[in-house]
Amino acid sequence: MKTPVSSLQPLFNPQSVAIIGASNDRLKFGGRPVHFMIKGGYVGRIVPVHPRDKEIQGLTAYADLRDAPEPVDLAVISIPAVGVVEAVRSCAEAGARSAVIFSSGFAEIGGEGEAWQSEIHDIAKQSGMRVVGPNCMGMLNAESRAVATFTTMFDHGWPKPGGISILSQSGAVGSHVLVLARERGFGLRNWVTTGNEVDVDIADAIAYCAEDPATTVIVGYMEGCRSPDRLRSALAMARRNRKPVIIMKVGRSEVGAAAANTHTASLAGADEIFDAVFRQYGVHRADSLEEMLDMAAAAASGHFPTGNRLGIVTISGGVGVLSSDVATAHGLEVPELPAKAQQLLKEAMPFAAVRNPVDTTAQVLTNMDLLRLNIEVMLDHGDCDVVMVFLSSVGFNALLMPVIRDMLIDVRARYPDRLMVLSMMCGAENQHILEDHKYIIVEDPNRAIAAIASLVHFGESFARANGVAPPPLPDRALPVPTGGALSEVESAALLESAGLALVPRHLAASAEDAAAAAESFGYPVALKVVSADIQHKSDIGAVKLDLADGDAVRAAYAAITAAVAAKAPDAVVDGILVAPMAAGGVETIIGVHQDPVFGPAVLFGLGGVFVEVLQDVTFRLAPFGVDEARRMISEVKGRKILDGVRGGEPADIDALADALARLSVYAAANADRIAGIDVNPLLVRPAGQGVLAVDALVIGVSDDGAG
Repeated sequence: MKTPVSSLQPLFNPQSVAIIGASNDRLKFGGRPVHFMIKGGYVGRIVPVHPRDKEIQGLTAYADLRDAPEPVDLAVISIPAVGVVEAVRSCAEAGARSAVIFSSGFAEIGGEGEAWQSEIHDIAKQSGMRVVGPNCMGMLNAESRAVATFTTMFDHGWPKPGGISILSQSGAVGSHVLVLARERGFGLRNWVTTGNEVDVDIADAIAYCAEDPATTVIVGYMEGCRSPDRLRSALAMARRNRKPVIIMKVGRSEVGAAAANTHTASLAGADEIFDAVFRQYGVHRADSLEEMLDMAAAAASGHFPTGNRLGIVTISGGVGVLSSDVATAHGLEVPELPAKAQQLLKEAMPFAAVRNPVDTTAQVLTNMDLLRLNIEVMLDHGDCDVVMVFLSSVGFNALLMPVIRDMLIDVRARYPDRLMVLSMMCGAENQHILEDHKYIIVEDPNRAIAAIASLVHFGESFARANGVAPPPLPDRALPVPTGGALSEVESAALLESAGLALVPRHLAASAEDAAAAAESFGYPVALKVVSADIQHKSDIGAVKLDLADGDAVRAAYAAITAAVAAKAPDAVVDGILVAPMAAGGVETIIGVHQDPVFGPAVLFGLGGVFVEVLQDVTFRLAPFGVDEARRMISEVKGRKILDGVRGGEPADIDALADALARLSVYAAANADRIAGIDVNPLLVRPAGQGVLAVDALVIGVSDDGAG
């Protein structure tokens, strides 16, 4: 089986490019790639294809690609939609290894166009030719200047080669980001827009870049996902190879909550599941194009600290306070400097505040040795993982900036592997020089700190790339039966077989049977009817709590039986459930939502107001290990309650993480059989005492395969 690199190499790094629909008019879509490759100095073979013209822009043209003397790596198709299927077929027969289709009028409009797209898919699959599009803006290799796009940006400048690859499902957005990246001086590797994704999709492109040695940063714009398994695999590969992935995902819809048949499902929208995917694989999700580009520029430095301690050197006390606030909001620590560092700085600058942030005041700019001292003391003795230096607009000073620049270059030579960020304004030439020396430059200190936080995020993610494996599925685990919702007794049996601890229970067939069970459990106990036909048991009086003796149990049994007979006479009753009243611990909810794209996703949240009102929950795709479960637990806003508040004992986090991981393994093993699971509440008892599920609901897919 071909890897993404081998199968997509002819697309992303073609040594020969054919243009079907080539034109002598460089303003036409078929004329632009030819013109720009000639203008840009593409050294590969350019093969124009035109039904009549024998020469296109000075190059020999062929009436049909099958007439060309050698197969090409990449064929660009720029003709009306009606002729595209035959053109794709001719490319395959000519031995073309990949193709890009500019033309629109396919699945995006339905009807005949959809049928044409299906034919293109079949040709690509049968021939092994990789196809991008249709309805796309194509691709670019910034190093070789292989141009398979109709964008006109090259009329006003070329991007410089580098390690950032930009991937977009939208042509217009992709083109816009490409120009923005060029204007910011980014070094680019690959650029591709995937359009209708008849064959090559965004997951394939990420996988290629994850394996491509020349790609160091992956930037993506996504609207949806056609191949969730390949996407997960690609993101995992990028993380293993220490390549940061920054994605702007749009379309915050509620598709994933369409079948809200459990409490878990009602809290899971499509966007929440994408968030879970990105968190699980260490992707930075950007909310704007500006943020996406800021993070890409920062990641291009190649510095990914695993610690979050930030040292700040500033010529402005106000910015020092602002930066500390922003850093805290981003999860960064601004620690007080060690005594030695403070002493060294105070001896040199009696006028300065040296705790961290270090406020040098503007006086330091009159003595560049002092500025150097501040930075070097912070690096040598500050016990910080990252240093940010705020210099405001000093970079525009024609006298000071050369001195500052040379000093910073000297500092970088001494500390080649430290992450240093400059929040300053300066001219483009000086900025590019400093960026070439691996400084990150962001004029806004807020944005600078956000970029630092993203690098710490990547560093932590890379460190856990080979995390704890999911626990094994117990040999006794029972498969989820199909046919819809199971009773509470059946649900409990399934989850116990998966390794979860549930409150003891007995299905009683008589009042005396219930009383005997209560005696065996110990009082107090609860009784409730078990019937798949009664969804809201308490509403009809079919739940009785805190029963203290046998007489109370017998009376409750009679009352529940009478209530069901009066208010749900047609319900099929399995019996009356007897269970001890569970007390103590923190109420949480765990569950499984069957996402229509990614499959089973596990939910965690605190109970009560946190889930009912605040919807303070988090998700992960199944399966995962206890380390990922711990990260889930840490993400909810009410996390501190589990640590014990107002004298309460800390909760058993180890047992909670184990329960989440075991539920994820069970969900993955039953991915094609499960519609949803609710365990609510799950009591997390004090440390060392484990967790206990009080109520459980398992829903199997219906017999026709639906949820």
